[in-house]
Order: sequence, then C-alpha cells, then structure tokens
Amino acid sequence: MENSLKFNGGQLELFERSATDAMSMDEFATWLSEYSGSGISEVLQIAAFMLCCDVISQDIGKSTLRLRERIDSSRSTIVHPENHPIAGLLALEPNDRHTWYEFSEMMIYWGCLTSNSYAGIIRNSHGDPLEVIPFQSSRVMQKVNGRDIFYDVHAATQQEAALLGNYSASFPERNMIHVRGRMINGMDGYSTITAGDTTLKTGKLINRFRSQLFNEEGLTRGVFTREKEGSLDEQAFQRLRDQFRILMNKFHKSVEPIVLEDGIKFQAISSNPAEIELSKQFEAQINDICRLLRVPPHKVFLMSGTKYENLETLEKAYVGDTLIPIAKRFEQRYSKALLSRDDRLRYFFEYDRTEMTLRDTKLETERVIRAVERGVITFDEARAELGWNQLPGVSGSARMIPSNMIVVDENNTVLISASTVSEDAKQSDQTEDDNPDKVKSIEPALRLVN
Repeated sequence: MENSLKFNGGQLELFERSATDAMSMDEFATWLSEYSGSGISEVLQIAAFMLCCDVISQDIGKSTLRLRERIDSSRSTIVHPENHPIAGLLALEPNDRHTWYEFSEMMIYWGCLTSNSYAGIIRNSHGDPLEVIPFQSSRVMQKVNGRDIFYDVHAATQQEAALLGNYSASFPERNMIHVRGRMINGMDGYSTITAGDTTLKTGKLINRFRSQLFNEEGLTRGVFTREKEGSLDEQAFQRLRDQFRILMNKFHKSVEPIVLEDGIKFQAISSNPAEIELSKQFEAQINDICRLLRVPPHKVFLMSGTKYENLETLEKAYVGDTLIPIAKRFEQRYSKALLSRDDRLRYFFEYDRTEMTLRDTKLETERVIRAVERGVITFDEARAELGWNQLPGVSGSARMIPSNMIVVDENNTVLISASTVSEDAKQSDQTEDDNPDKVKSIEPALRLVN
C-alpha cells in the first residue's frame, strides 16, 4: 500500500492506494476524475477525443527537440551538446524519470486536454537548469503577490512525490514553464474540455446509447397485438405471458425462434439503428471532435472521404495548421524559461519539422537525388538524409554540379566556370562524324567538385 496526500478543502488528507495492482482504463479514468479534476474521466472515455490527443502529442513528441543558433535572419545551425549546457541537457534527459519523448508527450497531452501545461525547473546555485519536471495541470495552483506569480505544486501519490522530491513545492515564475493555449484572460489557457463541452456531451450520449443497445443484445422494444375481436381473459393472458417468458429465455440462450399463434403479432414501437442512422451520427460526432482539436479524421482512422491522392495535402495542412502552431507555443516557452535574455538573442528551441510530416519513401528518395544532382548537398549529406553512414575519407564531401552551370560567389565572381566539351566528347564527335550511320547526341554531363 502507498500513503498519498489528497487535498480536501485546502487541507492535506492522507489516503492509501495499492501501488502494485494494475489499473484498467475505467479505473484510471475514475481515478483521474477523483484526483485530477472533473471532466477528465468523461472525455478520456470518448475514444475519438482520446485518439486526437494521442495523435497530436505523439506527432510532436516524436520530433527531436533541438537548440539552434541563428546565423542570420534566414539561417540557423544545430548547437552541439559540447557547445552549450542546454544543448547537453537536450542530448540526455530532462530528469531522472523521463526521456524527452515522454516529457514532450505528457506536456502536449495536457495542453490538448486543458490548454495549460506545467513543468518545474530545478536549478543549481548558479541558476543553470539541472532538471525539468512535468506536472499534471490539476496539481498546480497559482498564487499572485502584486505582479509576482508563484506556482504551488502538490503531489498526490508517492510516485509524484518521488519525482518532485517532496509532497509539495513552490516555484517562482522564472522556474515554472507554463504553456497556455487559447489564452483569453492573459494568465491561463481556456480549457478544451470546457470549450467543447456541448460536442463532448453529445459524443458521450451517443456512446451511452450504443452501449445500452449492445447490452440489450440489439432487441427492439414493441407490443403484441391481436386481430381477433374481444380481449383475452385473465387466465389466457397469464398463460400467454408465462409462455413468452419461457420462449424469451430460450431465445436468449440458444437463439430459438419465437413462433406466434392465434393471430398475435409483434409491432415495434422503437426505431432500429438503421432507421436513426446511428453509424452516420457516430461518424458526424467523430468529425466534430476532430474539428474541435483540428485533427483530420483519417488520423483517428475514419477513412470515409479520404483518398490516397489527397492524403499528402491533408498531412501538410495538419502539420502547418495544427502541429507547428502548438510546437511554436512550447518552443518559445522553453526558450523564455531555460535561456537567459542574452542567449535568446542568439539561440532558440525548435522541434524538427521534417519529422512531423508523413514521409513518402519514394518521394523522399527522389528529392535527395535531385538535390545531389543539382549540387545542393554533398554525398555524405545525402547519405545522412537516407539514414546511411558517411563514406570513408573525404570522398563523401564532394558534390556534383552540372557541367553547363557556373558557380559564383556573393560578388558574382566566377568560382567554377562552365566546362567546354571534353576531349572525350570531341573524340566521340569525331568518331560519329566518321560514321554517318550513328546519330550525333551530346548528353548533359555532371562533374565532381570539392
């Protein structure tokens, strides 16, 4: 058993929970509702909403977070771990418990749920960041003193206390990364759960109806009618009712058909799933939830209306309109909290944009080949794009430039002039002139440069 602290009316109350029993999803949702705030358990039980949060957090979390250095207004370079302590922190792990993927995924997940993500910074005596610890949004409480803001964090389980180092801690604003989206009051983000309350409640009602329908084995409610005039006497009615009870039990157990007699008919008084278009309502609800979180439906495996031809366009729109704005929100907060004012003029955080997109192997290979043929990248850079090792020696540092092109510098000074027809080409031309049966042709040539 574990001893944990729960807040009740501003007081810390000790409670116990087994740390060894595995939680089912229902138990986890109930636990979140009790100890993490109202509404979380309900939305997590709506599969489409949970999948949308999963997709966004995983797509950004899988992208490598790097520290970059500005070269000029349009160019930057990756900072190596040995050249800056923050780059070294990014190359290792944010704290003793998490990897950077887990850290990013948790921060973005809570950002999707509540539009507020929190992470505390542990610094050394010189003010340098040593650890960055993510917190559940419901564990953090803001306190304002004049223009100063403090964040009180309270652990509710032993695991959280082990991560925090205590059951409670207070962080000044400079030591708390508070990422907020959909900010209205200038302090906190407006929760997605609150903003989409109507949509989420509709989804919950549809899920409840489907559950009840399958719990009742899809039975349709109705009444029995009799065409003959007059009513049944009490004894006949009781006898028929007992017979129907026996037949219904047999129907449930062995699906034995019920045969009606004496002119008795069954008339349905409730709509079946086909009549109320339950599947269409369910798909429409998934689309509404996807719009709420700005996720294309095919990301949650709703493939209706999605074709392979427009899949790349949908992916690009998803990355540009959903992932990059969320990523920039986190990048700027990381820079503000982890870098000094002088460092922010030179360095910045960035999630790798190319790792967010759906990469087509064929198109990616063709893009690399075109870049090599145009001399944009070296052989080693091309091999790195394809995930291969560098060539031995300096052979991989060469690049290819079409022989009919001229390389100039920023002052238009010619560095490499366009080559004339080579001796081999001249000899080839001479041979072709001697042999009129052959068609003369000169193919564009590529040359290697260092």
